[in-house]
Amino acid sequence: MSNYRIVQRYAQSLISLAEDQNALEEVNKDVNLVLEVLNNRDYYLLMKSPVIKPGTKKEINTKLFSDSVHKLTMEFIEILIRKGREKLVADIFEGARDEYNRLKGITKVTLITAISADQSLIDKIITTLEKIKDIKQVELKTKVDPKIIGGLVLDFGDKVINSSIKYELNAIKKEFYSAQIKERIS
Repeated sequence: MSNYRIVQRYAQSLISLAEDQNALEEVNKDVNLVLEVLNNRDYYLLMKSPVIKPGTKKEINTKLFSDSVHKLTMEFIEILIRKGREKLVADIFEGARDEYNRLKGITKVTLITAISADQSLIDKIITTLEKIKDIKQVELKTKVDPKIIGGLVLDFGDKVINSSIKYELNAIKKEFYSAQIKERIS
């Protein structure tokens, strides 16, 4: 079975169990906490290491998380270790966060502009996106990329709305080259 399918199954299972036990919000906080801890290189390498015994990994995770996470989250981490899936913990917890967002109708959006976007623009974009049928809530992250020259790029889900000057210039350039080629053929 591919890692993607494994990740999806475990992620969906965690969120489904949390929902069944009325602990969805707590488990979501735990997922974010574990992902934050995974940013620590030592912990990340510990979970990925085939040399460190599962018992040691379980012991370390118990010391790290037993007082700060929901019982379900702790048991889930232990299952991952017992099944030899701890190498995928980062991907599984990212998948769980995505599953939670899908369940709650939260859409992650990246706004890319050539200069820093002001708050009124951000508010207008959020308001406009929240009018879309499947979007209940927008979680917006901004990026500055001077290479787009001007305009903006919105990236959300599997959609990209590109109204940057760079994109428009490239479109004109393609049109120009296409016209030149047609002219040579004629």
